[in-house]
Amino acid sequence: MASDITYVTYTLLAVVAGLIFLPVIFDGEPDGPAMALLQQASVAPTRKKNESAIHRSRETPPGFPLRQGLGIQEGYSKRKGDVRDIWRVFLQKVGQLHTILGKDKVVHSIDTLDAEIDTLGSYISGLQTDGKRKVVAVYLPNSAENLIAGFTCAFYDFTFVPIQYPAEADVIEEKLKNSDAEILLMPAASLDINDLKAASLLKHVILVVEEGSRHMDFSDDPSARVSLKEWHVIAAEGKKGTRPESINESQPHMLVFSKNLKLGRMEVIPYTHNNIVSAVSSQATTIPPKDQFKPADVFTPASPLADQFTRIITYTAMLSGCTIIVNAVSPPAGPLQSCCANAIPSVIVVPANTLSEVHRTSKAAQVEIFHEWMHVYQLRKLIRYGQVPKQSSIARFNDYDRPNLGQNLRLIYVAENPSEGTKPITCNMLNDLRAIMFSKIVYAFTYPPAAAGAITQTTVYDYRPGADTKTFKDTHVGPPLSCLEVMLRDAGDYTAESEDGPMGEVIVAGPAVTGNGEYATGIIGRWRPDGCLALGSKG
Repeated sequence: MASDITYVTYTLLAVVAGLIFLPVIFDGEPDGPAMALLQQASVAPTRKKNESAIHRSRETPPGFPLRQGLGIQEGYSKRKGDVRDIWRVFLQKVGQLHTILGKDKVVHSIDTLDAEIDTLGSYISGLQTDGKRKVVAVYLPNSAENLIAGFTCAFYDFTFVPIQYPAEADVIEEKLKNSDAEILLMPAASLDINDLKAASLLKHVILVVEEGSRHMDFSDDPSARVSLKEWHVIAAEGKKGTRPESINESQPHMLVFSKNLKLGRMEVIPYTHNNIVSAVSSQATTIPPKDQFKPADVFTPASPLADQFTRIITYTAMLSGCTIIVNAVSPPAGPLQSCCANAIPSVIVVPANTLSEVHRTSKAAQVEIFHEWMHVYQLRKLIRYGQVPKQSSIARFNDYDRPNLGQNLRLIYVAENPSEGTKPITCNMLNDLRAIMFSKIVYAFTYPPAAAGAITQTTVYDYRPGADTKTFKDTHVGPPLSCLEVMLRDAGDYTAESEDGPMGEVIVAGPAVTGNGEYATGIIGRWRPDGCLALGSKG
């Protein structure tokens, strides 16, 4: 008897075949190997009494040297390098530096900026100061001048003091006093110099004047108790200096202000060239090659450059030859979308509190059933298939209130800093944000008194959900970076032999660590079975 195959049978066969083969064809590969998430750190086989085993990055397991520098190739050998080499590599790779001014974009000539390093360095070198080493405070918003000031200090061996902009006069006064700064770079008319009475060592001020206001003479102020000079005048009329062949790398290159949680007070923390380049070098290699910075990337620091983590990530982007686009209006002073709207970045660094606020407002705006369905589908794609949702017209159909940073955004850096009291971002919040922003997110743990850059940070494709409850919010800050090793030392009831895993005070050591030897942070952490560090968050 002949088989009776009708169109219904063919239709059912087509549906079954589609359910089997279409996901294979269109879903593609996950963003990273899931098995690699099971053990993300290299753990030492032995440990000391009252301490956990030392945890390291899988790049530099126990027995191998920690990453100490940039690895600049010279002939048949490599050298560690210093901050000056970041600018040299940026020039060599023909990187670009742009500034956003409202709706306009200013494309800077790299050769002109390189010349400004020498004219500014020559001018500052000729200033009379009392200290043996010139200390230059930089109170500027995110700008080309801010970056050039930092590299000028590197090339001419000055100590660089970044101060967050904007700030109250008494805050600036206190930082100038505690850092012994005698030279200040600041925007013209941003504050009254005579208000900085406690900064008695201050002798010279360099004013950065916007192009539209340069017809005015801001340096002509008879009441000022310091010498005043305008940046653009120095650049146009100043003599070009000769860069010193060598610098004193044992002296601090940068002074950072941060609260010491153990002492309960603000401290001035010195960073050497070695601290900074070790942190930059480890950032350049810690994420998989396909996600690392590339010359085609557009990077925007959507966080003040006075923040040391933001500056480290910016230097990492420059080392890779990216296009750097800076905007004076950046969070927390302005909204995230305003900072990035005209830049259309592919990689950004954002303050943790800003990203938490984006999560809160965006989740609250998901009021329609379509928004909920789309968000659930995107989370399923993240967690089950290991893929960050792609931006499309369907995903943004009848969109809710969330930042639109353009089609190119692929990577967001954000750091939890206990010294600033930033609230932890949980694993589930990070997944929500990946779906909201259509981007991968790297979540780092940074503590400026201990080390330059990040101490630990999450793997870029770690999309595992957390087991959030009413009393405990599940979060972790990933494995250590390749320039550091981390262990936990017993502190009170927190011990290495705890049933919930090794617990104790976070201790760090390595080239990126400030001072000599190891640093006890005073922060309690716990090692998870996967080698990630959890700082915990009760609430």
